Amino acid sequence: MNFTEVKIERRFLRYKKAIYTSNGKITDREVILLRVKNKEGICGYGESSPLEGFTKETIEDVEKILFEWSKTHSDDLLSDAPAAKSAVDCAIADLKAKESGLPLHKFLNPESPTSFPVSHLLIGDTPKEISSNAQRAAGLGFQTLKIKVGNKNPDLDLEKLKAIRETVGQEIAIRIDANGGWEPNKAIEILSKLDDVSPEFIEEPTKGIENLAFVRQHVNQKIAIDESLLEIEDFGLIMSEQIADVVVIKPSAIGGISLALHLIEQIKNSDLEIVVTSLLDGAFGIAAAAHLTSACELFNPAPGLGTSPLLSDDLAKPLNIQKGHLVLNKSSGLGVNP
Repeated sequence: MNFTEVKIERRFLRYKKAIYTSNGKITDREVILLRVKNKEGICGYGESSPLEGFTKETIEDVEKILFEWSKTHSDDLLSDAPAAKSAVDCAIADLKAKESGLPLHKFLNPESPTSFPVSHLLIGDTPKEISSNAQRAAGLGFQTLKIKVGNKNPDLDLEKLKAIRETVGQEIAIRIDANGGWEPNKAIEILSKLDDVSPEFIEEPTKGIENLAFVRQHVNQKIAIDESLLEIEDFGLIMSEQIADVVVIKPSAIGGISLALHLIEQIKNSDLEIVVTSLLDGAFGIAAAAHLTSACELFNPAPGLGTSPLLSDDLAKPLNIQKGHLVLNKSSGLGVNP
């Protein structure tokens, strides 16, 4: 490997407002910022953002594994540690692109674009608040809005969803993320009430591939597999077992953009739709996923990478979002530096 120095640092992400999921409340979290430096002094950066309910590693696990890796550079240490592996993968990709003098997406695909539409995650405790935020997001140019549901109050979730649809009309897509928060029969019951909302798709309405397949057989909406993707070794099963219509790929949760590229190549020629999203990452994790998205030209459905504005404290200045489009910097590598 073409680097001579490794630095591992714990950092904090803080959110402007609490984000509620079926796994609990997120207000701030510790992440790891990894730096690798080559003999010419060029640095590559990677981020590891383990999150309870989404990754099997804790921040302590990641830190320990990365410290061991920094001594040996052995990939064997990363084989069962996707959150740690994602930081290494990102840092090395950033370094290689910088050494080539190209933005990472151009390094991966010279024809890839510098901007693309992204979805916006709506936050709000009441139907009134979330509909106001939906109106604001639509005014900023976002054509896809996302809401987290499954936090123990399905009636409130339904009220929020109807309020969003009434506010933004039918031209804007609304996607729903339950983070596996409903039992299968409850998911079917709730989704049967969403015809007026016309959701684009529902991410992880329940946990586990068997439960997802069961729900999918009993609802009209498209189902997206996200967290349960980690259970699958043969991705052909998603189609053959009719588990989902949409595959959500979070590079920071599955081991980085190199593995994500491999998975996308397996899925891209199938009937499955692919959405690249973040793990509510900081600036480096978002940038890595954004360069991957551009290189693979995965723009429809809109990638879930519009979450940087939710942060009050980030690891670096994030990539810009203009008129609902994420804009990649022209500088080499990720285009993000501490």
